[in-house]
Amino acid sequence: MLKNFTSREKKLLSYAGLFFALFLLIWIIFAPNRGILDLFRAQEELKKVQAENKRLGEENKAVQEEIDRLQNDPDYLEEKARKDYGMLKENETLYIFKKKK
Repeated sequence: MLKNFTSREKKLLSYAGLFFALFLLIWIIFAPNRGILDLFRAQEELKKVQAENKRLGEENKAVQEEIDRLQNDPDYLEEKARKDYGMLKENETLYIFKKKK
């Protein structure tokens, strides 16, 4: 089939093929929302989201353990009430001494 073309036409055809291949390569790399660069950005974003998800899962587990302790451990509940809310037992008095400067 290439025998029917002149050398100039063959040269133009090879340039057109090269141009098309180069255009295709550039399109594959830089295509909006589908190129290789966007793929790498999406993979990095996925890693960040997975790390955040893992962190939130661990935080959720810690909060769930805190809830379980508050519901099932009266000693822990008493300790938390005394520490965080300054609560006292019945007939208990709290004395606060100020430090001298």
